[in-house]
Amino acid sequence: MTSAAAQGEEASPIVVPQFITTEWVIELQARLDQLTRNPSNLKWVLTKQVVRAILERAEGLLKNDSTLVELELTDPAATVSVVGDTHGQYHDVCGLFSAAGYPSESSYFVFNGDFVDRGAWGLETLVLLLCWKLALPHRVFLLRGNHESATCTMVYGFKEELKAKYGKAVWQDVYNPCKRVFCVLPLAALVQRNTLVLHGGLFRSQPRSAKVPKNKRKRGNPVLLGGAPIVGTLDDLRGASRGGMDPSGLGSSRLASDVLWSDPTSTPGFEFNISRGIGMTFGPDVTERFLRDNNLRLVLRSHEGPDAREGRDDMGPMTAGYTLDHDTPCGKLYTVFSAPDYPQFVAEESERCHNRAAVAVLSAPDYATPRMVQFDAALPRPEAQCYYQLEIPGSDEEFEPASSDLSGMSSVTVSVAASEGSVGQAGGCSSVDLRSDGGAEAEAAGEVTQQQQQRGGAEEGEQQEPAPKRARAARMATADGAAAEVAHAEVNAAKDSSMQAEQCTAQRGAEEQGALHQPEPGAEPQGDPQSKLSTVLELFQGVLPGDPSSDGSKENAQGNELPEETEGLQVQTSKAVHAHELLV
Repeated sequence: MTSAAAQGEEASPIVVPQFITTEWVIELQARLDQLTRNPSNLKWVLTKQVVRAILERAEGLLKNDSTLVELELTDPAATVSVVGDTHGQYHDVCGLFSAAGYPSESSYFVFNGDFVDRGAWGLETLVLLLCWKLALPHRVFLLRGNHESATCTMVYGFKEELKAKYGKAVWQDVYNPCKRVFCVLPLAALVQRNTLVLHGGLFRSQPRSAKVPKNKRKRGNPVLLGGAPIVGTLDDLRGASRGGMDPSGLGSSRLASDVLWSDPTSTPGFEFNISRGIGMTFGPDVTERFLRDNNLRLVLRSHEGPDAREGRDDMGPMTAGYTLDHDTPCGKLYTVFSAPDYPQFVAEESERCHNRAAVAVLSAPDYATPRMVQFDAALPRPEAQCYYQLEIPGSDEEFEPASSDLSGMSSVTVSVAASEGSVGQAGGCSSVDLRSDGGAEAEAAGEVTQQQQQRGGAEEGEQQEPAPKRARAARMATADGAAAEVAHAEVNAAKDSSMQAEQCTAQRGAEEQGALHQPEPGAEPQGDPQSKLSTVLELFQGVLPGDPSSDGSKENAQGNELPEETEGLQVQTSKAVHAHELLV
């Protein structure tokens, strides 16, 4: 082929056949590799029509997969390769196929979420993996990660990547079907009844909803029966919601949030994940009980890269691409991470991790003894643009405690006890902190300290010296769990609306009592815990989007239309529901 002919072939639009074959997908992999090196051709070669066609076909296929995908293998020669986070590092995805082989009739693949964000080629990675799913729908399975959500893609680059690659007039035509695909991704896979694969970690049992007559239901106030957290079961997974656009921890999305955000620890117990602000932490005792009660031998999870493990002295480093986190009499729990030399972009003053990556390969007879296939980064990578702010907390650097909440998902913290089933000393409006200062770390013991109560009443923007415990928590938080300084205008608008809603709530309560007065600054609200809880929940009713009982309206408490970017901030109410579960 002449040079001109090769250039013409490289620039010709990709055409998706009616029946996608493995040979076509391998050819597509090479075409996408060319586009990463010549990005100016992308929107002409990988057109929005082609991307939408792939996404829509994949969405229909993924809907048919159960929330818990159950693989029953009859061929003793068959293997199952479990791939961890890939984070838009396209060339490393190609490298993992070189190391572990391509999917085939006898080679199953489970991709364990976090396909996009951070890396420069999230779109190319997502398209390639979805095409593998279309080619081998019963051999390739894609699970949801915490980055397959509107909020994370707004903060960590995927949204901006699409804007840069397709332009302001077209990008939404690609982004919207991507989000629809994220919503239908399964949460977990069960291999040969022995091994459970899920992105983050173990989860609480589904909350029981109190029966409330329809005419008595109040928007924004879910009624859940509280108590000590109980680890869920496979049946909970089978019947769970996939979480919607942004699993927030509210109501039926609670299990999905736990699956996507939870982390293992070396300390026994099952507690709220304070460092992330969402999900749970679980010790080896919880893993052992989960394995025993569900007749399992192995759990494979992902979610934590080398940056997330930096500063976590209780857990092994992710330099090899995998760690054995829990080794119990009933079985084991591993973390598998498949993005080498992660993250792709680092701040100038930061050191690279130079980590290896791994794929866990399961084989007969039990599919519960993983063989770790390691591989290195495909370097040098083509020059590329970083689509998110490297200064966002979690990029292996310290950050001001008043800037944001460690969760990365919330700009509102509710000062309640960290463990379910116990109630802190502070309640009501005084325990709502709208400054997003990540003050939840000191509540790990299940108490609200005097220092936090004083900080809750401090003026917005007040700078404080980080305590050693806070600094360590900051280092422990991953970029996923770090609070983004993205969209400050939108967050401030939400906070302003919340403050206005608080004032309106206080005024309405005073009018009902027949005595309208202005409370003194710093005064503690009076009333029983239930009335205080109602006040807390009313602060969020209609102010922040994403209320599971809402009708989809994008208006705040004053009826003003919210900016588009606030769509992804629906998870800001996640801690409010934890306050609700603790106090009822």
